[in-house]
Amino acid sequence: MIADRTSAEWADEEGGRGMPARNDLHPIPLPNELRSERLVLRPYRAGDAEALFAAVEASRQRLRPWLDWVDDFETFDHARAYVSGAINDWTRRRELFFGVFAVDGRYLGNTGLHNVDWSLRSFEIGYWLRDGAEGHGYAQEAVRRLTRFAFEDLHANRVEIRCDPRNERSRRVAERLGFVFEGCLRNSRQDPTGEPRDTLVYALVPGDWKPIGEDDPFDSGCSERGGIDGCSPEATRVSRTDGLAEGPPSHPGRLSSDIVVPKG
Repeated sequence: MIADRTSAEWADEEGGRGMPARNDLHPIPLPNELRSERLVLRPYRAGDAEALFAAVEASRQRLRPWLDWVDDFETFDHARAYVSGAINDWTRRRELFFGVFAVDGRYLGNTGLHNVDWSLRSFEIGYWLRDGAEGHGYAQEAVRRLTRFAFEDLHANRVEIRCDPRNERSRRVAERLGFVFEGCLRNSRQDPTGEPRDTLVYALVPGDWKPIGEDDPFDSGCSERGGIDGCSPEATRVSRTDGLAEGPPSHPGRLSSDIVVPKG
């Protein structure tokens, strides 16, 4: 799955949203890692560049339709620059990129909180997974844990997921976790070929999260019911009754949404 951007893009937004200068002086406390049943989400370290580059290199064909940064991510130096930018963004609290790791230390992909607005406490989740990691429910598990962190620790007022309507795996992650479909932004972005594409917007606010968060974070998933058809204006809520759904992640620095797209 993919739902993400690159850290370089966000690092260029000097000033940006959410009063970065204030955050520089009084950094918001952040954890060293987030854990779920099978995963460890943690900020990038300098030594992660090799694993990141290997994951992108092995997954280019699958990620290319959804992540416009893939073809520019050509060398190990690009991976090092990405990791450096992600570390800087984390320190400045501009973008919160998390590497997604199995509990045995294997690098599985990327997720993060992007388009951060600290004054509103609004965040966008991006995610992507490397080839071989998709189809095991890792994306949904990672996004559930990150959503819980946003509401329970960062006191979020809004958490979004945005994705291409054609990225069915990324859509399913949002739907199975109970994110509310708010609408379709038509021709709102360019795809990697330069053609205009639509963007689906899903979101949760505290009133939505409260009933969802009452469930055990690792025990329940969502049913196959619901969903959206292209750019249907109908808001769809998926009830969480069955097993954990599977799905892909986002872009590296913010990688993107079928993969599971990152700004993260």
